[in-house]
Amino acid sequence: MFRKFWLDVILGTAFIFGLMGLFNSVTAFKIFDVFDPIGEAFGDMEMTDIVFSQLRDDPVAEQRVVLVNLSTLQRGEIGMMLQIISKYNPACIGIDSFFYDPKEDTLGDMMLMEGMAGVDNLILAEKLLPHPDDPEQDTILYSWEAFNQFAASNAFVNLITDAEVQEELKMCREFNPTFDIKGDQRLAFAVRMAAAYDSVAAADFVARNNETEVINYRGNVLDYGATKFGNKYYALDVQDVFNENFVPDMIEGKVVMFCYLGKYLGDRESLEDKFYTPLNEKYIGRAFPDMYGGVVHANIISMILNRDYINVMNENAGIIFAIVLCFLNVALFSLIYKKIPKWYDGITKLFQLVEIAVLVYGVIYVLELYSFKADIALATFAVGLAGDSLEVYYGVVKNSFTKEGRKSLFKVDKL
Repeated sequence: MFRKFWLDVILGTAFIFGLMGLFNSVTAFKIFDVFDPIGEAFGDMEMTDIVFSQLRDDPVAEQRVVLVNLSTLQRGEIGMMLQIISKYNPACIGIDSFFYDPKEDTLGDMMLMEGMAGVDNLILAEKLLPHPDDPEQDTILYSWEAFNQFAASNAFVNLITDAEVQEELKMCREFNPTFDIKGDQRLAFAVRMAAAYDSVAAADFVARNNETEVINYRGNVLDYGATKFGNKYYALDVQDVFNENFVPDMIEGKVVMFCYLGKYLGDRESLEDKFYTPLNEKYIGRAFPDMYGGVVHANIISMILNRDYINVMNENAGIIFAIVLCFLNVALFSLIYKKIPKWYDGITKLFQLVEIAVLVYGVIYVLELYSFKADIALATFAVGLAGDSLEVYYGVVKNSFTKEGRKSLFKVDKL
C-alpha cells in the first residue's frame, strides 16, 4: 500500500508536468485571444518590478557619472562640447551615438574630429549585428573611420529587449556584459566606461562570467514623476555646457557620457532611444517609456562600481524547485483525496492560494533584502494546476487503466 501511494505521487507529478507542457504548446495556436487586453496589461510585468518601483529605499545620487545631452545638435556643435568638457580632465568620455557617414557640412565633420582628437580616453559606440544562423556573417557597425580613429576603445551599446522596432514596448531589465562575435570578446559600453574609472571593479564584474546580468536600477534623470527615483544622475543640458554652468570638480576624474536625453532635459515626449524599466511608476499596463538609453547605461555603470549586483536563480535550480514543490503538493493532496474526499476541493484550493501568495511575496522580499532573483514561474504554474490536475489523474487517467474503472464508466443501471 505504501509503495502504491508513492507510485501514484510520482505518476501524478509526471501527469501535471505533462499537462504544463501541453498548455505551453497550445498557446502557439492563440486559443486564448479573448484575454488579449488583460495579457497586454500584465504581459510586460514581472512581480519583481514592484521592488524597483515601490519598495526600494531612496538611494543617494550617483556622483561618479555625468551625462551630457546631445539633444539635436549638429556634429560641429558636439565637437565644441567635447572640447569644453575634455579640458576638465574626465576619466573618460563615452559617446552613445553613431556618426556613420561624412556630411555635406565638411566644416562640422572637421570640428567633431578636432573635438574627438582632444579627448584623452574616448570610448565610441559599436553595434553588434550577429547573424541568426551563420556566425561567419556576423557584423559590427562603427562610426565612420575618420571619427573612429580617435577612439581609445569601442564598446557595444546593444541592450536586451523583446522589441523589434522602436514603436513596440521596449522593456529593458538585463544586458550582456560581454559578447563573443567574429572570434573576439566584445565589452558592453557601460562595462568599458566603468573600467575607465575602476578597472578592478569592472574586471570583478566580468569575472562573474554571466551571459546576461539583471540591471540593478538606481534612478533616472529629471523625469518629472515617470519613475520613483527621478533625479539620481547629474546631467548637463546643451546650454549648461556652452556656458560652462558647472564646477570643475563635477567633471574631473568622472565618467562622462554624451547621450540623447531629449530635445531638452526633462523632455518626456521624445521616444528616440527610450525604454521601459522596472522603475516605471506604472508597473502594470505601462503607458509611456521612462528612461533614455544613456541613463540605462549609467545605471549599469553604478551597479558595477558599487559591486551591487543582482544574483539570479539558475534555470536548472528553478526546474528542480518546481518538481520538488509539485511532488510535495501531490503527496499532500493525495492524502486529502483518499482520507477526506468531501473536503478535497476546498482544502486544496485554500492551500494553492496560500502557497502562491507565499511564493510571490517571498520572491519580492528576497530580491529586496538579498538582491537575489528567484525564478518561480514554473513552480507557481505547477502549484496552480496541482489540485484539479490530480483529481483528473485519479478520476480519469488511473481509472482508465483498470478493468474495474472502465467497466464502471460504461455500466448502465437497470430500471
